[in-house]
Amino acid sequence: MEAQKLENYSYEDYLEIDQSTPDRERYELIFGHIYMMSGASREHQDIVGNIFFVLKQLQKESDCTPVIAPYDLKIECAGAINVVQPDILLYCEDEQRPCAIFEVLSPSTAYKDKSIKKDLYEQCGILNYFIVDPLAKTIDKFSLKEEKYLYDRCYGGEDEMYVECLDRRISAQEIFA
Repeated sequence: MEAQKLENYSYEDYLEIDQSTPDRERYELIFGHIYMMSGASREHQDIVGNIFFVLKQLQKESDCTPVIAPYDLKIECAGAINVVQPDILLYCEDEQRPCAIFEVLSPSTAYKDKSIKKDLYEQCGILNYFIVDPLAKTIDKFSLKEEKYLYDRCYGGEDEMYVECLDRRISAQEIFA
């Protein structure tokens, strides 16, 4: 089932919807559109847990802190306040803006993660964006250069990908273990 999209909403509208929903549905506000979110599969959550575990282990060697969903990232850019719930955020020097975000694809979020959220993260200055595909067991990495995302490459198998803000490499095998 694809996420439902509601258009032309402000941050105040988002707060009103969030407060009036007793069952605590999850929503995202991106460029004035409200997206209702559905639950994740067990495989999705296993991969999210693996990423968090790997980043948490590396936290001992860095000043970075990983944060796992559900967690609202309220970020202002492109003239509006946006609220998203990335699967994993990595905060390093800036406690307001993560330096890396990991999104694990699911059938209901793949389009949004690959296009709308990628555009948001790019415009908001997120240094690294990782799109994790559980079916293909691959990770697409994007790095911000001169305010534009450049595609680094696709990682999988025994590849190790570099996370700039950590100054460390992460094994694709550990993510899909």
